[in-house]
Amino acid sequence: MRSIYLSLMMLLLIAVGCQKDLPEPEAKRFTVIPMSTVNTAHDMPVTIEQNREPFKVQHHIRGNSVFVECMLPAISFRDDSEQKQGKIILYINGVKKEEVTTAAFIIKGLEKGTHRVKLEVVNHNDEPYQLEKEFTVSIP
Repeated sequence: MRSIYLSLMMLLLIAVGCQKDLPEPEAKRFTVIPMSTVNTAHDMPVTIEQNREPFKVQHHIRGNSVFVECMLPAISFRDDSEQKQGKIILYINGVKKEEVTTAAFIIKGLEKGTHRVKLEVVNHNDEPYQLEKEFTVSIP
């Protein structure tokens, strides 16, 4: 009886130990992920220096992802705000790719090479606010 028990335990250990937990491959085309989905509950508040520029953009490249943060003091992306409401039209290499409804987002999965990124701020009826920024990123 003891040998059957040990055999079953060995079989169970082998079966469990041989499973592979492979990560799912990322999509080949790029995706945009709103930063509002990231849990920031434990982050420390940051004091932002008031800038008179109506549209300021910061971006950082990490691998094939581009982290984009837009500062638009006069535009809100929340539906319940009393400010002018808007969204950002994202263009990659001159081609419209996404409509973004957050001020911070990640462009994931860009192919290797140099890409022109253009951000255009529009209202919910796609009428431009005459606020545009363009920058170039190089993905290694």
